[in-house]
Amino acid sequence: MKRKRTLTVTFSYLALLLIAVVSVFPLVYTFMIATKQPVEAFSTTFQWIFKPTFENFHTLWIERGFTAYLKNTLIVTVSCVLISVPTATLGAYGLIRNGSNFATGLLNSTLMLRMFPQMLLAIPYYMIATKLGLADTKLILIVIVVASNQPFALWLMRGFLVTIPKELDEAARIDGCNMVQTVTKVILPVAKPGIATASIFTFLLSYNEYLFALILTQKKAMTLPVAIGQYGAEDLSYWTLSAAGVVSIVIPICLIMIFLQKYLVKGMVAGAVKG
Repeated sequence: MKRKRTLTVTFSYLALLLIAVVSVFPLVYTFMIATKQPVEAFSTTFQWIFKPTFENFHTLWIERGFTAYLKNTLIVTVSCVLISVPTATLGAYGLIRNGSNFATGLLNSTLMLRMFPQMLLAIPYYMIATKLGLADTKLILIVIVVASNQPFALWLMRGFLVTIPKELDEAARIDGCNMVQTVTKVILPVAKPGIATASIFTFLLSYNEYLFALILTQKKAMTLPVAIGQYGAEDLSYWTLSAAGVVSIVIPICLIMIFLQKYLVKGMVAGAVKG
């Protein structure tokens, strides 16, 4: 029995190791391409041992001005998180505590926006942005991305807030708290894991937004995912530059997830208790 359990644990670890290798290999391969010269990257025989160079990163960030695209991406992403998460939290709390059929129907209707293909909405959004004179601005991109991700954030927060018993609200009112005090001093502290999880997912969705950024921005408000798309396969050097751009985008996300994964897991477990 003990031997069987040992074999099971061993095979489990081997399977997890295999999954980890398969998951990490594309990033490692891309990093190797990013640190090679174009001639080495397009060699018929792939070289595992080579002299790395960071010239591609220097070209990308210094000569090609990717710093400006990073600034645009961070402004859009942080703004979306600051708008979407508080709105979703308060909206989900109000709809849950209301409990009427109208509130339930309103909550369910928010899913309709997520049912539409993004391409179907991209052209009307572009026409509206052009007519309002907001094309190629970070403002219109923030508004559209928030509107696109809001149903997801709303339902995510609903999953967490529905686990908070109504007795907490009643106890707060007995202690003399008004509605604002009840939310800020009682509900929000309890919902911190859910808020952290919603913030992480909203950050990821906004950071990786491509289609709306491609349609609504040109040069001034262009974000990193769109900027990388400028480098195609018509020039050999573009291949290494594109790889350098991918690594530059992925590494910050990996670092964020490494430091915040405990909050993500804690929030997901808390939201899975009930609902």
